[in-house]
Amino acid sequence: MTQSEDILVFEPHGHGLRSEGKIDGITVVVITKNKHHTHTNDDIYTVHVLAEELDQRFRRIEEARDAARTAFAARASSALTDDTITLVMGAIGPRPFHTGHFIDSLGTTRPDLWRALIARYGEGGQGAGTHYSAFSAVAHALDRAASRGVLDKLEDYFPAPPDLNWGSPVIRYWTGPGGFLDQPYPDEPSLEATYPEGAVIEVKVNRYERSRGARAACISHYGALCQGCGMDFVARYGERGRDFMHVHHLLPLKQIKKAYKVDPIAHLRPICPNCHAMIHRREPMLSIEELRAIVR
Repeated sequence: MTQSEDILVFEPHGHGLRSEGKIDGITVVVITKNKHHTHTNDDIYTVHVLAEELDQRFRRIEEARDAARTAFAARASSALTDDTITLVMGAIGPRPFHTGHFIDSLGTTRPDLWRALIARYGEGGQGAGTHYSAFSAVAHALDRAASRGVLDKLEDYFPAPPDLNWGSPVIRYWTGPGGFLDQPYPDEPSLEATYPEGAVIEVKVNRYERSRGARAACISHYGALCQGCGMDFVARYGERGRDFMHVHHLLPLKQIKKAYKVDPIAHLRPICPNCHAMIHRREPMLSIEELRAIVR
């Protein structure tokens, strides 16, 4: 008997039409009795495991429970379907999220599924470099869903928030499909454009501010509100403004060494394009506090 089968507890069967199997008090199996059955029927009991109905019907409650246990152990690993992932992302809302955010939302939106994954794989081993766990199963399911276009996987890993107790120093960030596209900087030349030989081009926006992953991690933490003037693009432009925001790198470029790795929470701040331009307009660049002091 597997770990997940062992902790699946069924209510005592009385004469009712419904029997539930639970893990830690959360219903993961429902067995219903056909109220029009006769004692000669073979289809008296119908079984739902993680909200999905088994094809087979059963004559005896013991047979139904045995089938439920077997199906539960098998289905826990495959229950993170595209529809379920989309449902959980909808509960998170239209913002970048890391794997921990998704797991928190999964525990609220589909507690039966999250408990099933813990029962199947164990709760320990959060993060990379540890034994396979329910957390690993979720991360791998998201990765597979990203390959099918259900969501976008942002490049690179970023430092895990200290209060997450993730078990790994880094964590992956995700967005809904096409939900966090690169934001063009109006005063920045196109990387694909060609220029006359000898032309001098001044680029004031560094690559850390252009990273989709770094921007996502920053805005996931601080929100999509300008730290300079408080601009909210959704409040101003509606849905067209959703997810639009620059991020500003707090460290002057001359202080950045070759081995430097950006920390999106410590080193970046959400900033609107106008405030961003004012910060970089002259050297030395303004701090966000100095910018706030001149905003009217």
